[in-house]
Amino acid sequence: MKTPAFSSLLLDDLSSLPVLPYDVIVIGAGVAGLSFTLRLPSNLRVAVMTKGLLGESNTCYAQGGLSAAVGLDDSTDLHYEDTIAAGAGLCDPGAVRVLVDGAPESVDWLIGIGAQFDAGPDGQLLLGREAAHSRHRVLHAGGDATGAEIERALVARVKEDPRVDVYPRSFALDLIIDHGRCVGVVAQLAPGAALVRLTAPETVLAAGGAGQLWATTSNPPGATADGLAMALRAGAPVADVELVQFHPTVLAQPGSSPFLVTEAIRGEGAYLRGAMGERFMPDLHPLAELAPRDVVARGIQRQMGIDDMGSVSLDLRHLDPDAVRRRFPTINAELARRGLDLATDLIPVAPASHYFIGGLIAGTDGATGVPGLNALGEASCTGIHGANRLASNSLLEGLVFGFAAAERIAATVQPEAPEVDRDTLPAGRAIDDHAADAVGEVAVLRANLQKIMSRDVAVVRDAPGLERAAREVAAITADLANLATMPSRDLWEARNMAEASTAVIAAALHREESRGAHYRHDFPETAQALDLHHSLRSGQDWRYGPLEDGLNPGN
Repeated sequence: MKTPAFSSLLLDDLSSLPVLPYDVIVIGAGVAGLSFTLRLPSNLRVAVMTKGLLGESNTCYAQGGLSAAVGLDDSTDLHYEDTIAAGAGLCDPGAVRVLVDGAPESVDWLIGIGAQFDAGPDGQLLLGREAAHSRHRVLHAGGDATGAEIERALVARVKEDPRVDVYPRSFALDLIIDHGRCVGVVAQLAPGAALVRLTAPETVLAAGGAGQLWATTSNPPGATADGLAMALRAGAPVADVELVQFHPTVLAQPGSSPFLVTEAIRGEGAYLRGAMGERFMPDLHPLAELAPRDVVARGIQRQMGIDDMGSVSLDLRHLDPDAVRRRFPTINAELARRGLDLATDLIPVAPASHYFIGGLIAGTDGATGVPGLNALGEASCTGIHGANRLASNSLLEGLVFGFAAAERIAATVQPEAPEVDRDTLPAGRAIDDHAADAVGEVAVLRANLQKIMSRDVAVVRDAPGLERAAREVAAITADLANLATMPSRDLWEARNMAEASTAVIAAALHREESRGAHYRHDFPETAQALDLHHSLRSGQDWRYGPLEDGLNPGN
């Protein structure tokens, strides 16, 4: 059998592994994976895999909220226009229309399954405003704990569902490709367990978080680009992986771990100030602190350079302190734990990797160019985010397109999988997930990779830095390959990070312009000729073209 962590797997290589048959496999348990699962018919048997415990995902960390045109002064047309404008000439108009039109129904469904959004005394939903939105249209829960509330509601329903087998703390190593079709995944269903084959007519990749490719990120530790790396090894068409959104305001307190400070705070009126106390965003964009995220992130990065400081200051001191603490209780409590008062202190913030815009090319119903393989949420590239995601459209994407994928698959998959008896699985060779001989070396290589990406593939890029990063990541990839005889989760994750980083660097070198989240110091202008031209991977090379080419790779 081939070493499954390092190559796309063929069915013939896996005959010795135990088999667990399902009707549908879902890799990832955030809003996209769980909403998809809950919308499937009750006669399909589903396996849901998550690296952490159920409820630990990028969704849970989403503070700002869920965008939907449900306000009296709003419309789906306005939501559409804002999304297109933020996408910097790279949004797919048809996909954006599907997204915004499906938003109100998604909100109703979430409320129906028990999600509790903040509302006023009259029962009307309270709506916030974030960067690049022309209206207050962002639903929130617990002030600034929206993702956690949505995840709570989804998890509660999934746990009640007898047709769903949840595998917490599991690890998907690689997709199984048989004659060009995805037929399942090689997996370790618990730390230290032997490898098994999960098989199904349809596999859903909903594990898209990739923030850990950089040294500073708003993402949880498990966001190591596993979904993208598996797709690359399987030869699945991917696009726009150079487009990585850096959140402008992540806590940058020396000696303290990063912590996301939602941009909804700026939507409520907070200012950004330089070292001398001056506001700098009004000089850079008409919307000042409410400019699109890429503009604010670059503005902060520029000011940090001017000040020769590692952060700028977020200032709420001119706002009502009691109102601030009520509106953002989670952030207020976390900052208090770190010795800061949200309402009365200047909060040090800096950009950090946040949201991965590119991914597997997928339609609005999750279908990819590989039969049997689907991609949802942050793992997918549907064209709705363009080159710069509009704030709070990510939770919405997982819901709307997860619903559509469930509807399509429900119409095509016939229930055939028997109930799985996990206790009767044959024993296999167990794996030492933390082999002492390798874990230290892997940790050093991983940290070096993150430093390289933060140095050369961050908010501002150029060809010399990208070429240097490519050489250094190639050396790390070779070092990781030499450790392949000591398989462990640490090694699998590091290998995925190196493979994904290689693709990001290559795509960033290929796009010789500045657009949205991708800013090239050596190509600072946007090339109008590249509007609606996505970066597509063909073999090991990159070219420009429509996303449809990736959905129909034979054309």
